[in-house]
Amino acid sequence: MPMTSRCFAKAFVALIAFAGVARATNTLLDQSSMVGLPTVAAPQEYSYTASATEALTVTLTDLKVPAAFSSLQIAVTQADALVGKPATVQGSTATVAIAATAGSVYVMYVIGAPNAAQGIGAFGVCITRNSDTTHTCVYQNSGNIQTPSAPSTTGVSTLDTNFTATSTGTYQVTLTDDQFPVPLQMVSATIFNGGTQIGGVVPAGTTPVTLAGGVNYSLLVAAQAAASPQAGLYGVRITDPSGALVFDRSLPVGSLGASTIVANPSAQSLTLSLTDFAYPAALDSLGAAVTSSGVKLGELTAAGSSPAFTAPAGALEVWQFATAGASPGVYGLSLAGAKASLLSTTQVVNPASNASSGSYAFAVQLTAGTYNLSVTDLQFPGSFAALSSTIAQGGTQLTVNSNGDFTAAAGVVVVVVDAKAPQSGGSGIFDVAVRTANAPTTTLFDQTQAVGGVFDTQVINYGASGSYDVSLTDLGFPTPFQNLALVLSQGGQVLGKIYGGGTFSVDATPGQYVLTFVATPGADNYGLYSVKIASAAPTLTFTADPTSVTAGQTVQLTWSAQSATSCTASGNSGWTGSEPVSGSTNVSISASGALMLTCTGPGGSTTQSVSITVKPGSSGGGGGSIDFALLALLGAALAARRGVPSRFNR
Repeated sequence: MPMTSRCFAKAFVALIAFAGVARATNTLLDQSSMVGLPTVAAPQEYSYTASATEALTVTLTDLKVPAAFSSLQIAVTQADALVGKPATVQGSTATVAIAATAGSVYVMYVIGAPNAAQGIGAFGVCITRNSDTTHTCVYQNSGNIQTPSAPSTTGVSTLDTNFTATSTGTYQVTLTDDQFPVPLQMVSATIFNGGTQIGGVVPAGTTPVTLAGGVNYSLLVAAQAAASPQAGLYGVRITDPSGALVFDRSLPVGSLGASTIVANPSAQSLTLSLTDFAYPAALDSLGAAVTSSGVKLGELTAAGSSPAFTAPAGALEVWQFATAGASPGVYGLSLAGAKASLLSTTQVVNPASNASSGSYAFAVQLTAGTYNLSVTDLQFPGSFAALSSTIAQGGTQLTVNSNGDFTAAAGVVVVVVDAKAPQSGGSGIFDVAVRTANAPTTTLFDQTQAVGGVFDTQVINYGASGSYDVSLTDLGFPTPFQNLALVLSQGGQVLGKIYGGGTFSVDATPGQYVLTFVATPGADNYGLYSVKIASAAPTLTFTADPTSVTAGQTVQLTWSAQSATSCTASGNSGWTGSEPVSGSTNVSISASGALMLTCTGPGGSTTQSVSITVKPGSSGGGGGSIDFALLALLGAALAARRGVPSRFNR
């Protein structure tokens, strides 16, 4: 089942650039990520940077608002490793101990199953110093976990939840038909205390209701979508006598799918935009709306851009609704402020009768020119039964020759890929790349897509050549993955794969690379994994010739190191100090022993040695040969001493 971006605690939408960094640091990427199936509540993620080296305690609290969680868990990571022991809330709290290091970033992942009747639950996170007897939070945050709403096929949706009155008095219950994508046929609510109805039926609008403080009430809401389309959206808000919010939510009706939740960093003016790419055909209907809690902020019911609207800081929900005719359609959505985009996505809409066609769309912004398109089956973890593609601009299909070349005008081109999952029923990955057609080629777009699995992709720019180790680890929280895999690719070429966990090495040159993860969580529907890309330790070859000599003779040393910036020699008075990363030299040997070479690079150090043996008895002790001239001199001296003519003097 393909996974929406909502289900990843860490959204990999930013381009990670390492230009000029590869030689300056050992680690390029070192992080953990939480994944959950689309049927469960999205994980929540928080980070904390330690200001000192000290012992800390992370406390997770079930606030039991509007009701206690069925289960609530927390895990903490630092870079690619688990810190402490993951914990499950027992009663109201759970704790994780951290031996913190100053400057280190700790990431807290919270997962849980809200009360089945409520579908939502609130929690708090607090970090305290163990040395602080007052247990004051040096970091605190709160959040909520919401079970995704399942689209209805009947056009009717109901809500059965609870809330607690804060004080006795008059409460304002506001029920709002957001009229998206069209007005609802009906929406109404009732409030109960046990089996007793409080007041009458609450219609759309604002209704005052008198409630008693400290009492837990039931809230029932029923909504009926229009006959066509069977989709709608409403908001419900309850405020206490002081005006404080007691309950505040937006809820879909009928076939309207779950929202995409985005984080708005600060209150700002936003604009919502929709583009119907009219390929392969124009959509029958298209719309989007943005809500904050139970309030609609802005909407579109057709392609175009909305008037600017002010959005508060915090979580925003983006609702999308689109229908296709006989052919699939493609649209783009953007939610952006003056300085940055909060959400940008391209969606394929299949006809209702062909919802599992396996069509995927990719939008690429180009200048006028000739380009090359390649769609490649990465054959990982399995091969596709079928894979085909088309490309269009302005609703008109472009001609692609046998080499994959096509000509485009300035603007957006849409690539549509039809993929049929492997016949085995497993998952597969394909790559879409667009490059300039003329040499030297430049990759303008390179994206992978997984079919039939939970997946995510991450784009990385390597800034310098080097050898790197890519590692994938299943952190086993809350349970190990059923399946976990990673593939590193560039322009449709697979550079390395990992199944389950492990490491591979890759020699990379400057350019853009894509990491694709395919995962199936375990029995608890969530999984936590980590990935690390670090400069590989240097590889070194170091030889001596010969390895056995007489004293005073020389040996030739030859060496070559990759991924190294410096080398150091040791082991002999003639073989010490700095050496280049590759070279050859002669060294005089006076005694047996080992000669060593240590080469260092961004990935660490590597040492190799060669053993040299000096042959015994090679000098001293009266052995060896006598020079012929010396022998002649000795003979002449002996003859003179005896008075006998020497044959050398004849």
